[in-house]
Amino acid sequence: MGDRIKSKTVTVEGLDEFRRELRKLDEKGLIDELKDANYDVAKLVVGRAQQNASSRMERSAAASMRPSRQAARAQVTGGGADVPFFGGAEFGAMRNQRRQTPRGTVTGWNQFQPWRGSGSGAGYFLYPAIRESTDDIVEMYGEAIEKITARAFPD
Repeated sequence: MGDRIKSKTVTVEGLDEFRRELRKLDEKGLIDELKDANYDVAKLVVGRAQQNASSRMERSAAASMRPSRQAARAQVTGGGADVPFFGGAEFGAMRNQRRQTPRGTVTGWNQFQPWRGSGSGAGYFLYPAIRESTDDIVEMYGEAIEKITARAFPD
């Protein structure tokens, strides 16, 4: 599992087209406002994911999460060299798997909770935070897009 986990669980239809139109207007600040909106959404999800983390490993993994400020999407990054277990803490693992290591054959991945699959119930703290925040995310984007649109396309 890589150091970064990305999700498209909540999709804002037309956001890419809206961003392209803002760039065409070339009015300074509109894209920055969209970046701010994406950052605010990512920050909300990070906060809720950190609250959802229950075990010591989950709390440590959740503490590594950071919101990113981008125009294209709300993005959360987590893990890295100091927290290589981020993916296992978030998604769990198939437990009691026999595997070869430099120490010999071990039964492993039991340090993680059971794997929850890749469907609608996936994840232990980040993905549940995204699902729990869907209504708030939609509201936040609605308010931000109204504000940006009013500045970009005044009557």
